[in-house]
Amino acid sequence: MSLYETLVYADFVIAVGLLVAVPLLLLVVSATLPPVRDRLLVYWRASALLGVTVYLWSGETPMGFATGFASRALIPLALWRGDAFKILRDQPIPTTPGWRADAFRYWRAIAIPYCVFGLVYMLPILPCFWSDVTPMCQAWYRPPQRYAAWFHPDVDSIWLARYGWVGLGVYAAYLLSTAMRLQRDLIERHRSS
Repeated sequence: MSLYETLVYADFVIAVGLLVAVPLLLLVVSATLPPVRDRLLVYWRASALLGVTVYLWSGETPMGFATGFASRALIPLALWRGDAFKILRDQPIPTTPGWRADAFRYWRAIAIPYCVFGLVYMLPILPCFWSDVTPMCQAWYRPPQRYAAWFHPDVDSIWLARYGWVGLGVYAAYLLSTAMRLQRDLIERHRSS
């Protein structure tokens, strides 16, 4: 395994720990703390593209490079500014006292730079969206394929990629419906003022 492949595997493992396991645990323990819970729900809406990326890459689908890059861009924005489609964007970072709010702030302080670094790290592989034949592009498929072998041993990789496409379709439909609702709300506010 080359140094680059090792770095890609390390990035996958760190992403699973930092961007999946830790926020899931924080969401569970913060279920009764609305400021933290609401911010984490905003995070999960942005980070859903990570799951889509894993399933697209499991089937060696180049669209995963676009969704992976988009998720690395949306996650820091969601953590830094909040939900662009809700009032939360003007809500400050939770400052309530307690270990759950502190844990959220510490995690956020680590997750944002990690995603920004990952965004820069992924810039050279953006051409993989058009042609994924280079070894550099192929290296990004291996960790999700290993994940698929562990968690979906009886499912063909083409089906996992199809699940990724379905997930991307649902994600796009959610974004579109949310944007339409936001536009409708803005028009109604404009008419009433």
